[in-house]
Amino acid sequence: MPTVTIAIPDDLSIQLDPYRDTLAEVLRIDLQEVKKAQGLALYKQGHLSLWKAARLAGFSLREMTQHAVAHDLRVHVAEETIREELA
Repeated sequence: MPTVTIAIPDDLSIQLDPYRDTLAEVLRIDLQEVKKAQGLALYKQGHLSLWKAARLAGFSLREMTQHAVAHDLRVHVAEETIREELA
């Protein structure tokens, strides 16, 4: 496993201290949240379909639809996209 060294602010270091032994998992969870937020933002702006946003974020179309609804985004999924997702 590669070793990465980063400089972080003192207040963030204090917040991360209890998770020092599970920092890789914390990063994995937060990275998934960042990808989800990025996918939803691109979908909202009309740059990506919801299906492509889901793929970018690593979610199924169903999961991304739930996230979009939770963020008060109007969901429009083409019938062809649904067929592709179910295939």
